[in-house]
Parts: sequence; structure tokens; C-alpha cells
Amino acid sequence: MITAAVILAAGMGKRMKSDLPKVLHPVLALPMVERAARAAEAAGVTGITVVIGHGRDKLIPLLEKNGWNWAIQEEQLGTAHAVSCALSQVENADEVVVLMGDVPLLREETVDELLRARRDNKAALAVLTTTPPDVTGYGRVLMDRDGRIDRIVEEKDATSEERECRIINTGIMAFDGSVLAEVLSGIGNTNAQNEFYLTDAVAVVGKMGRKALSVFTPYWQEVAGVNNPVQLARCTSEMKKRVVESHLLHGVIIPDPDSVWIEDSVIIGRGAVIGRNCRLSGDAIIGTEAVIGDGSIIDGVVIEPGQTVEEYSVFGVE
Repeated sequence: MITAAVILAAGMGKRMKSDLPKVLHPVLALPMVERAARAAEAAGVTGITVVIGHGRDKLIPLLEKNGWNWAIQEEQLGTAHAVSCALSQVENADEVVVLMGDVPLLREETVDELLRARRDNKAALAVLTTTPPDVTGYGRVLMDRDGRIDRIVEEKDATSEERECRIINTGIMAFDGSVLAEVLSGIGNTNAQNEFYLTDAVAVVGKMGRKALSVFTPYWQEVAGVNNPVQLARCTSEMKKRVVESHLLHGVIIPDPDSVWIEDSVIIGRGAVIGRNCRLSGDAIIGTEAVIGDGSIIDGVVIEPGQTVEEYSVFGVE
């Protein structure tokens, strides 16, 4: 089965207050859009197409470097329009998953679960849903009596009763590739913003007599989008926590987990000790039972097994 991904990354991101395209802002040293693409690849996706628009000149070198395709969205006419811009590049795929370039914490396990649920239920569409503490600003997912998605309503178009619903659309969806073009062609722009919403795919699928499935994740943090520097910092903090906890569970000794910066490209051997306020980055390798003293910086170099690095040492930084 050929599985393709379309990653939406054409927005300007005005609230970031930066000349850098929003999706290029790093979370623990990796651009957000790269994290989304890597999650897709880890889940078995074989073709990546990133829809770009604003700041494309800065995005294209990253895409070329990683061998990912791109499509241009000249006008920002909505999420369904964005996917349609990439349609020619995914037309031979058996299934297509749509991801967001500004959702950097999505795990490969969740992408895999979404795809498997769509296949197992023979659904035309599977939508990743969740229930965050604050649902303000999100589209609401309204279910029928059989537990299928009846429709998704954007908050600005929702009634007061519909806004009471706490199940929200994450924007992450998986489509049966054979119906994607037909679904997109059936989406109109009769709404408050005159945009082509991908959420309207649910209604189109229903008219086709096909199933739209909700796939719920309780981990609302991993599907949180980044729209400003505060949210970016929160995502970086969450990613740091994930990486540190993974090392702890594999036998690395980190006495003060909150103080260290360990990028997920770093390899650390069992029994190694990482002191307070250390920064480990790049392709650094810390051997088994090595000791990294407080305040040290290790960037892209190998620390041999059993080696002791004195406090506040610097390796690999020019």
C-alpha cells in the first residue's frame, strides 16, 4: 500500500512576530515542519509533499535536503484548497494523510493509529480528534447516534449549542486515496470566511454514502498547534521532557532533568551520568557509564565509554 502525506505549511504566521516562516521555527533544534514530516515517515509514509506559500524561498532548501516534494499555494483560500494544490503529487497513493506543519509534537504512533483505524474500518475519511482543556477557537466534531462523524463545524460558524461540544477537530486526517479528488471537488466555500474548509470533507463523504470516522487521542498536547512564541516555547519544553524521560527509562542517570538540554539526535549509553545544566546537541554520542560534569556543552562529538568530562567543559563548539 502506498501512503502519502500532505503537510500544510503555506501560512505566514504573523503572530510569531518573525521574518522566519512559522514552520521553520525550531522545536528542540528541529524545524516544526521537519518534525511533522519525520513523524509521517516513521509511521510508514513513503511520499511527503509540503504545501508552501509564504517564505517558500527559505523552505525549499530544507525540503530539497530531505528529498521531500512541495506544492505552491499562491493564494490562501483554505485548507481544502491547500490539499488540492498537492493533488497531482499524491494521485497514485492508496491513502493520504494530511498533517499540519505547525504541529510539532505529533507522535508516529498516533499517525500510525489514525491510518490503521481508517483501513480497518474501510472508511473514506478518518479524523483525529481530542478534547483539550480549552476548546476556544477549534472546530467542533459532532457525532451521530452510531458514533460516526455527522459534521465538523468551525467555531465562527457554530451555534451556541454546537459550541458546547468539547470534542475538537485537530485538522489531521487520513483519506482513502481513491476518493480524495472527488471529495475535494465537492467542497465549497459558503461560510463566514469564504474559504474551502477541509472539515467539509465529512459532509461530502456522507453524501457519497461512505464513512467518516473519528479517531480519538487523549494526548491533546501532541496535537496542539503553534501560533506564537509562547506556544513554541511550550512545545520545546514538552519535547525536552519527552527526550529526557526516554533516556531515564533506558538507564541514563540525570539527577536534575529539568535543567538539561538534550536534543533527540543525541545517543547516550546506559549508566552514563548527565550533570546539571548540560547541553548535549547534534550527533553527539555519550558512551556507557561516561560522566558529563555540570554545565558542560557537548556538540556533535563522541565521549568514550567511562570517560569523565570535567564541569563546564566544551566539546565540539567552535
